[in-house]
Amino acid sequence: MSRYHDIEEREFSRGRGRYDVEEDDRFGRGRMSRSPSQAPQSEYRGDPGRSQHATSQQERPYPPQPPDQASYNDGRNSSRHDDYGRASQPSGYNAPSRAGPPFMAGSSRRTPATAASSRAGATDISESLERLALTSFYVRPGFGSTGRHLTVLSNFFQVRAIDKRAKVIYHYDVEIEPVKQRGENAKKPKGLLRAVWEQFCLEQQGSFVDGLTASAYDGRRNVFTPNKLPIADNSSQSFSVALAPDGIVHRTREGSSSDDENRRWNLALKLVAEVDLEYVMEFCRANKGPPSNEEQCLTGIMATNILMRDFPSKTYAQVGATGNKFFSMAGAVAIPQGAVVCKGFMQSFRYSSSGLPMLNIDVGYSAFLADGPALEVIAKILDKSSSRGRGRGGFGGGPPGQARVISELTALEIAIVKRTIRGMKFTVTHRNSPRLHTVLSVTLQPAEQITFEIQGREGGGRNISIADYFIEFHSVQVTKPRLPCIQYGKKAFIPLEFVRFEKWNSLPPTKLNADQTAEMIKVSAINPKDRASQVNHWRAELAHESQDKIRAWGLQVSKRMVQLEARILPPPRVLYRNRAQAIPNDGSWGLQGKLFFRNGKKPLMAWSVISFDKWTEEDEMHRYITYLCETLTAHGVDVRNRQPDCIGPIDPRGNDAVSNALQQAARAAYRVGRCAPQLICCVLPGRDAWLYEKIKKSSFNDLKGPVPTQCMQAAKIRAPRGIAAYTGNLVMKIQSKLGGLPHQIPIDDLPGMIRGKTMLLGGDLGLPPIKAGNENAPTVACTIATYNADCDTYSAQIRLQEGRAEIISDLSSMIEEHLKIFHKHNGEYPERILIFRDGISEGQYAAALTYEHAAILKACARLQKGYRPRLLMCICAKRHNTRFFGRTEDVDRTGNLPSGLVVDRSITHPYAFDFFLQAHAGRVGTARPTHYICLLDELPMTPDQLQQLVHSLCHSFTRCTKSVSLVPVCYIADLVCQKARIIVHEPGSTIAPSESSASRGGARGSRRTGFDIDIMQVQKVLARNDELAEVAWWM
Repeated sequence: MSRYHDIEEREFSRGRGRYDVEEDDRFGRGRMSRSPSQAPQSEYRGDPGRSQHATSQQERPYPPQPPDQASYNDGRNSSRHDDYGRASQPSGYNAPSRAGPPFMAGSSRRTPATAASSRAGATDISESLERLALTSFYVRPGFGSTGRHLTVLSNFFQVRAIDKRAKVIYHYDVEIEPVKQRGENAKKPKGLLRAVWEQFCLEQQGSFVDGLTASAYDGRRNVFTPNKLPIADNSSQSFSVALAPDGIVHRTREGSSSDDENRRWNLALKLVAEVDLEYVMEFCRANKGPPSNEEQCLTGIMATNILMRDFPSKTYAQVGATGNKFFSMAGAVAIPQGAVVCKGFMQSFRYSSSGLPMLNIDVGYSAFLADGPALEVIAKILDKSSSRGRGRGGFGGGPPGQARVISELTALEIAIVKRTIRGMKFTVTHRNSPRLHTVLSVTLQPAEQITFEIQGREGGGRNISIADYFIEFHSVQVTKPRLPCIQYGKKAFIPLEFVRFEKWNSLPPTKLNADQTAEMIKVSAINPKDRASQVNHWRAELAHESQDKIRAWGLQVSKRMVQLEARILPPPRVLYRNRAQAIPNDGSWGLQGKLFFRNGKKPLMAWSVISFDKWTEEDEMHRYITYLCETLTAHGVDVRNRQPDCIGPIDPRGNDAVSNALQQAARAAYRVGRCAPQLICCVLPGRDAWLYEKIKKSSFNDLKGPVPTQCMQAAKIRAPRGIAAYTGNLVMKIQSKLGGLPHQIPIDDLPGMIRGKTMLLGGDLGLPPIKAGNENAPTVACTIATYNADCDTYSAQIRLQEGRAEIISDLSSMIEEHLKIFHKHNGEYPERILIFRDGISEGQYAAALTYEHAAILKACARLQKGYRPRLLMCICAKRHNTRFFGRTEDVDRTGNLPSGLVVDRSITHPYAFDFFLQAHAGRVGTARPTHYICLLDELPMTPDQLQQLVHSLCHSFTRCTKSVSLVPVCYIADLVCQKARIIVHEPGSTIAPSESSASRGGARGSRRTGFDIDIMQVQKVLARNDELAEVAWWM
């Protein structure tokens, strides 16, 4: 028996070509690998080196190409290199071991797409890119060889065909509709559809049994089975299915009750495609020839993922939109304020370059709202006693105590509760009903004050309160009438005491406060040895070899993690003033005794300090500021004002308290420096995000001109232990905010970079949080680019755009501003631009390359006729589940592999130029490498050069003396998006203003989109302080 009430309800509104799995977004526009009437093709009959995918998609616009692109051959096109005045092969170049194209797989002989205007809205861009090829990639030019070689394990398990050839799988469309229609927009929860399908499979007999027994259903409209069902091709067959009142799957029963019509469903099946899994196997054999049949491979991967999720979806709680994460309550850990962290796993079937596809299994942790009576859960939500940092410096802090009994709530408490429980599932307790309801809101009025009109049987109406209604119609007493009600429908309200929250109400990171996040990190940060052990535990628990459906599909999953070859790249030199240098050791180096590489244009003069911590008074501030000034001076920073004004302590909870304090601090700084304030330091009592965001927002919006701020933790500056390391980190941030440079990576250690002729550019998007009322909130788009000869100083361009698209719609004008700034400082435009892009999902690579490549070239053409720099475009992906585990002799004291680990074999794409790089040393938990995917390379660079370049750049982040996990231009773009989102979005509002650029280009005219968003608003804010263009205010 199976019950699906615990599985989250999702609106069933997707089209036939959409699938609810991670990989399927890449080909949601075409669901058939081939029609049932077509025989399987062993190879593509057409031009050699041209994939069937490319031929079958001729009507789609194609990704851009460099000039003189050749078709597949045994090496790169030397004439293309000659056009740029370069040698045909760089020294140390590793030739590919197979025939491969010089540029884009599946795009040979394609013509560049006509890009949408760079000023078009994100919605228009998305529509213009709908007909793009499904995927696009630059074919790997070879493999890297530099560095110390070692062998590691990864959390992948090879999957092979039991027979010599993989099976053909039959794809059926299943349409499930209730006999009694429930309205045009009625939801059909995924769990309910699964129950109907399970009941249908249980009732069928005869020739349907074999096909249905081995079938895998995605909970939507897709069923896959290795055994063909007895349904004629090109025809649909309908069935009738009845569910039991309790929603549990049973054998067919005799007789029926009077309301059977409400539980009956019509189910229709139709064969729509045949999916040959051999295409997946062939695609993984990269050494056999050029890529082909990519779309068929993707369809096979999608079908196999649905198979792999069939057993877990019935055994564990399936959570999340991708459908590949599963959790159990076993071993759940309670964290503060009504949350619980559950352990689980994720699994994903993927292609690889090892010759076989692989199953990626990783450990998962997720936060959920505690289940139970609403009054108990809400008491936990409002309980602050378990939060760290309370009662030590925050205003209003008090001693820990027992969670109070809830009898009434203040407006502030109602707002906190509403934010937390909105969207949560619950059942009612005043009557016997298994039905799940969803929290829409929480009323401001108590139950005793909420009235509504009810109609009598003989006509006429009367007003009745919620409390009286439950007494009269349900015979239950509302014992806490002063508490608000939960709204779960347009006119549906229920008192809190009759609500019970169900399990598996997910709490996304946006709903967790700082203390909950810190506690969750404690639970989820497990060392590599334990993580590998848990991965193997889940592999044994899933026991794929014992699952009948996997055997019926002819697949076999290895019991051991894949072993692969890796390398440790050497670190670059880190330069300081007076030619001093440091050599990083495992991604870290010391700051002691070193002078910062370069100071800003002005000494530190106009600054001040505010305390928002009630225990950090003026004497304490002066004591620490004296130590801070000594540390700044020791590292070569010119501090002219060593006794800045110290203000406070100030209670930040008043409506205008933060704004008034910042204005007072700005005036004090101006009086001393007689110039725009350079810096305001703020002492915070704890880790409250609201106060941090309020300071950042107010410092930009409420002052005469935006002023950089530096927040400091009161507990850190008062405690002698660790104060040197904490202050060392602070002075690096302050140096950057003053326009200085703490350290530099010499350009000689950056392969592919030419001094004065190269620009590094990073891009990212800051999407608004997914919550009610945020439908029209703008997305923040940011680009960061270097503009000096040594590529160590950055300018920022920020725009707003509507929607949640992953394409930067105004990229062309942003690039144009960056190029103008570069020309201003170097006297010429860059010859080469290296673009690192974050915030793009795997299904959007082709769209990003097509549109953004064209946008860059348009910007170049507007600036100078015939100007055409060479481009490299690389995607940086952190949202993956790949981990590496080393032998005892190869790991550090935390169990992690050392900084510089690079892997470009076995688990990578069979053809694309990609690699995994762990540039940082793992400090807590298991280090996550970054996945770099090169979509375009016109330089060209060898794998060794690109990998070493990225690794060296990760040491150039000037906020710490450690290498970071992400290339800094993307890291900084993410920081700017965070800051701009704070500036733009009003807390709790449904729509935000807008934003713009932090560059030296000056404010331009307003440009508004279809949603009436002024995309240049932040540009105007930042332009009120010209000096911000010379400093890294985002640090």
